[in-house]
Amino acid sequence: MKKFAAIYKFHLKENLKSKAFKISTTIIFVAILAFFAYSNWANQNDSGNKDTIAVINKTESNINVKALNKTLDETKLGSAQKDEEEKFRKKVEKGDLDGLLLVREQKGVPALTYIYKNFPNNEAVPVVSQALQQSYIADTIAKNKINPKTATSLLSTVQVKEEVLKDTSNTFGIVYVFVFFMYLFIIAFGQMIATAVAAEKSSRVMEIMIPKVKPILMMYAKIAAILTGAIVQLAIIAAAGLIAYAIGWLDTNELSIFGSGIDLSNLTPGVIAAFITYFILGYLLYAMMYAAVGSMVSRTEDLGASQFPIIMLIMGAFFIGMRSLFDPSTTLVVVSSYIPFFSPIVTFSRIVAGEAGTLEVIITIAILLISLLFINRLAGRIYVHGVMHYGGKVKFKDMILLAKGK
Repeated sequence: MKKFAAIYKFHLKENLKSKAFKISTTIIFVAILAFFAYSNWANQNDSGNKDTIAVINKTESNINVKALNKTLDETKLGSAQKDEEEKFRKKVEKGDLDGLLLVREQKGVPALTYIYKNFPNNEAVPVVSQALQQSYIADTIAKNKINPKTATSLLSTVQVKEEVLKDTSNTFGIVYVFVFFMYLFIIAFGQMIATAVAAEKSSRVMEIMIPKVKPILMMYAKIAAILTGAIVQLAIIAAAGLIAYAIGWLDTNELSIFGSGIDLSNLTPGVIAAFITYFILGYLLYAMMYAAVGSMVSRTEDLGASQFPIIMLIMGAFFIGMRSLFDPSTTLVVVSSYIPFFSPIVTFSRIVAGEAGTLEVIITIAILLISLLFINRLAGRIYVHGVMHYGGKVKFKDMILLAKGK
């Protein structure tokens, strides 16, 4: 145990004091603060700016632009003459105008055409369309001398009431963030382990260390040290978020990613505990495989091809985890949650969505622990024999022989 602690402390200090760790941690910390600062600044500036949209009415229907502007928060409508369509089209094309609304008649019924350059304004069109429809209905009632009460009853819409038994839409943002970070950290720190093992092997440090320390202890100490570094970086990320919140750059009510809100009410102690549990188990599973692959490589240049199968597994877990955002109860997602290479990400996403019950969590954790014991046995054998194996590129049959202890 003393030897393990000594090696662990050595690798931990080496990891925390390395330039790569300091630079990456600083960049992540500054990037998070800069992101929230920019978002806050952009929101403040955008709050005073309104999209300008011109309205050209080529029909007899009445559209009161001044009245409509009172109902709009982020848009300012302006009237234009009927013969100025081409002029305003060019303004939209150049970016001098955010949009143009053309009101025409098609078969005696008014039609609305919305012209914009890149991104549409989702506020103005429904308001103008509704005003245009009301004006057309009023004109039709007056022209045909229809009883207003009869017309109103005929135009009444069917009331639709929605009753959602389990709404998972509000979990999209929080699941995406956590799943992405889990994927990113597992693959980044796993590759760090493989690179460190390969570098030590190529420098012949292993030949000096092995007579004094068991190779398996060196593998465990390295994995534990890098895991500690990963937890430190996660804590720094959390600290950056807390600082942004304390300064006032972070509004928890307006957090979103790709247009989907991040509801922090879903971030319960149980979800945090599940994230930590599955992150650690997933990290250990992949870390052992990365260490085994690193021990088989004599040069760091050969790591790319050797890591490919592991990278494919973690990418598969990530993409299935993304699939679970939209439908966490599909057969693919449910089955994948029991596969140890996928379950750290997939099962966690199902937990946040409220689809994974207590029994499923217990079973998946049990499968992960059993898989860890199995992978530990295989990776340990490969590592012990691999660190002293010097040769060409890694072959799958060589890894099988080493796993058998030959």
